[in-house]
Amino acid sequence: MEASMQGETSAALELHELQVRAGSRTLLEPTSTTLPAGKITVVVGGSGAGKSVVLRILAGLIPRHDAAIQWSGSITGSQGKPLRRVGIVFQQFALFDELSPLMNVQFAIDHRRDRSKPPEQSAQQWLDELRVPTRTPVAALSGGQKQRLAIARTLAADPEVVLYDEPTSGLDAASGRQVASLIRRTQQTHGRTSVVVTHDYETLLPIADHVLLLDSERRQLVAVDPSDWKSIPERMQPVATEPPTATEPPRLQSLIDISRRGAFDFLDASGSAIVAAVRLPWDAIPRLPRVQWGLRFLTHYLNLVAGPSAWIYLIMAGLIVGFAGTHFTFRYLPFSVYTKPLLIEDLLAAIGFALYRILVPVMATILIAARCGAAVAADVGVKRYGSQVDALQTLGVRPTAYLLVPIIAAFVIGTPLLEWVGFQTAQWISMLTFAINHPQINASFWQVHFHSQLHSESGWFATGAQWVLLKNVACGIGIAAIAYYRGMRPKQSAGDVSDSITATVLWTTLFVLLVHFVVAFLEF
Repeated sequence: MEASMQGETSAALELHELQVRAGSRTLLEPTSTTLPAGKITVVVGGSGAGKSVVLRILAGLIPRHDAAIQWSGSITGSQGKPLRRVGIVFQQFALFDELSPLMNVQFAIDHRRDRSKPPEQSAQQWLDELRVPTRTPVAALSGGQKQRLAIARTLAADPEVVLYDEPTSGLDAASGRQVASLIRRTQQTHGRTSVVVTHDYETLLPIADHVLLLDSERRQLVAVDPSDWKSIPERMQPVATEPPTATEPPRLQSLIDISRRGAFDFLDASGSAIVAAVRLPWDAIPRLPRVQWGLRFLTHYLNLVAGPSAWIYLIMAGLIVGFAGTHFTFRYLPFSVYTKPLLIEDLLAAIGFALYRILVPVMATILIAARCGAAVAADVGVKRYGSQVDALQTLGVRPTAYLLVPIIAAFVIGTPLLEWVGFQTAQWISMLTFAINHPQINASFWQVHFHSQLHSESGWFATGAQWVLLKNVACGIGIAAIAYYRGMRPKQSAGDVSDSITATVLWTTLFVLLVHFVVAFLEF
């Protein structure tokens, strides 16, 4: 790539007095250094030295006063100019599984740093260059194909700097050399400033133009002269950790500690819920960078919330509540031989009223909270754990734009729709049950009296439709917000994703019950 092209597409990365702390431990003392433009800088260091933390800071993924990491200083481009876009190829690839390989790259093109200029290549050309299959689903790609797709997506966003997080992790020697060759070839072709963070110095040093050692003893980023590269293995010392104490605390103290941790966890969850509730109106404003992508994510979440499986779920529930409400009302009517002829019209009216205003709305929203809330929390949790949320941020997209806003819209649309499906099923089975048990009475009798308490003067909507809609929408918004914020909590393992699903089912169910309790006072 010509020097002029490199100057246009890449920038030096300048660190000014960068200091990083993890709790009480200092990972990096104030450090100033420059990573040259249009070159490959390899950052090496011992296990636990903080390489990945520094990488995430360079990518803009860790705020200055994070709960776990605090850092100070500044990071700029050449001559102190602000960086417009830093791309990152994640160790876990962070690809959007619900999108095709072509759409993954097109997403980056549509969100590139300067959309006033034509893209460097089309999505298909990026895939052809990096030899990524177009028609194979992302989940079915091999590890090497996913890595090439991740590189294609990162470059398509037109970053000034490309970061690689442990690109050879878990690969054998031959595959590692292929990845190193790919990074070198990509850098030479597109001229991007490249920073590779790795512990695999043997594989990646041959492609390096510049090497920085994160010295765990001095806590500094130290430039290593090419003549000293052979000494790097001796200088990469793992960070010593304090061995766990062998003394077991007394049983009473253990119980106190467990109770204290439980109380802190509860307060943390409650505080987070309050903060999320306060932030919700601001976060839910539909500021979509690209409307077409917002609609695509909306389609994805509508399928999760109100797809065919959810319809089956609500149809089965409607059959149960409609049958039970009708059959057992007449089955256990006291002195039915005498009272049924007198009360049958009123009983049908009461069944219709109860199903429409109370039973089906409560049943439907609880089931939506459990089934759909869990599905969305799992989706968001996987995106958080798999770094797709971080990928959105590095592409200049606020996660709320393509996650929270479409999720709320999906629940606002899907909850009334699913509740309507449940009620239609419930009233159908109610009519069938009544007809079977009362063959001497025609269906029009059921029709007239079942709906007698639901007719409104306007004729367009049933009496109380506004209350039913209010409950549906309020429950839908609450379920959406809880599922999103629980899914977005930090995830260190697959177990954390599972915990977020469990918490979502609990909190959304409680929220739905609270909504129905409060609205009942206003409604009746």
